[in-house]
Amino acid sequence: MQSEYPMWSPHEKARLYKKFTGDLPVEMKDSEVITVQQNRYVYAGKLKWVEATEKERNDEQPMDGLLVENDYLTIRTNSLKDFHAGDIIQLPDSTPHSGLWVIESGASAAYTYTPKQVQTYQYLPLSSLG
Repeated sequence: MQSEYPMWSPHEKARLYKKFTGDLPVEMKDSEVITVQQNRYVYAGKLKWVEATEKERNDEQPMDGLLVENDYLTIRTNSLKDFHAGDIIQLPDSTPHSGLWVIESGASAAYTYTPKQVQTYQYLPLSSLG
C-alpha cells in the first residue's frame, strides 16, 4: 500500500465530510454528522493542506437575475483519500480561509515516477459555502 507523499503545512489539518447517500460508500468515524443545505455529511478524516491559489471573489448566477458573490480557492493536499465533487472540506478557524468549502469539479492529481508511479499531491478546487 502506498503511503502519503511528504508535505509540510503551516496550517492545522482540515476535516473532510463525505455526503451521506445510499450510492456512495461512506465510513463513519467518530459518529460525527453535519447538515448543510438539507444534505447530511459524515466525518471521513483529516488532511494536510496548503493554498495552491489565492482566494478569489467572483459573482455567480445560480438563477436568472440573481447575482451572488462567492469565494473560490484551490488547495493542495498529499492525502490519498478519494475526493468527489460535492464533498465538504472544513478549513480550521486559525486560518484566513476558515469555514466550510465544497469541492467543485476539476480536481486533479500530480504524480512522480520513482520508478513506479507515485501520487504526490491532489489539487482541489473549492467554493465557499458562506
